[in-house]
Amino acid sequence: RINKIDTSPLYKKSEQIIGSLNKNRFKIISKVPPLPVNIKKKDVKAWLNENIVNSLKNLKIKNFECLLLHNSNILLGKKGNEIYKSIRSIKKQGLTRKIGLSIYDFGVLEKILKKFKFDLIQAPFSIFDRRMINEGWLKKLKRKKIKIHARSVFLQGTLLLKKSKLPNKLKKFDNEWTLWENWLRRNKLKPLEACISFVLNQSQLDGVVIGFDNRKQFNQILKLKKNKRDFYIENLRTNNKKLIDPRQWGN
Repeated sequence: RINKIDTSPLYKKSEQIIGSLNKNRFKIISKVPPLPVNIKKKDVKAWLNENIVNSLKNLKIKNFECLLLHNSNILLGKKGNEIYKSIRSIKKQGLTRKIGLSIYDFGVLEKILKKFKFDLIQAPFSIFDRRMINEGWLKKLKRKKIKIHARSVFLQGTLLLKKSKLPNKLKKFDNEWTLWENWLRRNKLKPLEACISFVLNQSQLDGVVIGFDNRKQFNQILKLKKNKRDFYIENLRTNNKKLIDPRQWGN
């Protein structure tokens, strides 16, 4: 069931557009805006509150379903405790039902969860990137009663591209895309169908974040959601962070 919209105050005019169209039909998950570099600890709470209230006004809602901290590393820095207390305060005020993290690095997540408590984790998961399963994170988070949403299920859209259309920064992963395309051909699958079916068959996930460019893509995703196929692709998983972490692709 599609009942949530994932957005951010950084996504240009998305808040205003969603606010004008939503009419409370969808729950909203958003991100904590990046803090000013030189902000003082004593000003963190007021600054966050002001920005969160402004976002709620733009979206024309009373509270968020979940508020995610996108740059998780900041919790391990000097202002970490103050930022966490400020986010908890926003939840206590009823401005968000849940607080969570959007992460890239599971090593960072481990350090954070030793210090702080969150309700939801949004993490990358795809046919290539199966760290959530391989490193036992699905089970760990379930034991902690933390909800899990998968994102980057198309690996920033690159899994939907033909090898010949890959950007130059990914040409060095030619072998991986050759294996991927050969597997798709043997199984008579389109990339979109394979990616969607793979994540929807992970029963321990509580949600999947899916992006699309237009109505046609969205309708394709809806159709595949109803006709998902079950399969497992052993030889395509990788721990190579130069491939599965888009931050390391370069400009």
